[in-house]
Amino acid sequence: MTAATFETAGTGLGARRSRSLAAARRRSRVVQALRVVLLTLIAIAIANAVVQLVMQSLAGGNEPGFAPAAGAQRIVNPRFVGRDETGAPFTVTAISAVRREGGLSGIADLESPALDYFLVEAGDASQVLAETGVFDDAAQALQLSGEVRLTTRSGYSFRTEAAMIRLRDGEISGDVPVFGAAPWGAVRADRFEVYDEGRHIVLSGDVRTRFNMDEREESQP
Repeated sequence: MTAATFETAGTGLGARRSRSLAAARRRSRVVQALRVVLLTLIAIAIANAVVQLVMQSLAGGNEPGFAPAAGAQRIVNPRFVGRDETGAPFTVTAISAVRREGGLSGIADLESPALDYFLVEAGDASQVLAETGVFDDAAQALQLSGEVRLTTRSGYSFRTEAAMIRLRDGEISGDVPVFGAAPWGAVRADRFEVYDEGRHIVLSGDVRTRFNMDEREESQP
């Protein structure tokens, strides 16, 4: 082989090495770029998750909850029993209850409270009266709030957003607008009170009534 032949072969080998190095550098740059993109996407996903958790925490802070505070006692399927001043028994139940701390251990916040008591026609003891409630064991009082639905033994059904049942006295009252139904028709009022074992019902404040007329009365002039 001549000297010229060796020179040509060396030049070709060097060119191949240069191309291989250039290709390796390009692959390295592509891998680094993909790594940067992947790390960026991971960082964005983590930041989005953190933002969602913060927003959910802030949104949930304005809603009533039943998670007990530090040291508070949470009870699942609680059952409170007692008797009114006439000796009639009552039972208050709920999905869960949280006893309040700070000298208020006799007060419990209830989730979906129900009541078994002669003053209220519950159908069964598991019928929910409201979304939430507060039971005061010392005062024997049950404060209801949120989608309150009550039906008395005398046949009156009430829908309102808040009501107080004083179990010791056998009375029910509410100071927010109430809508009621009775065998004779329907009624709307700003306030209501049921007492004397349900025999007396007082409606006040912009009271509006609708009477159901039977066929004989409608046929007469």
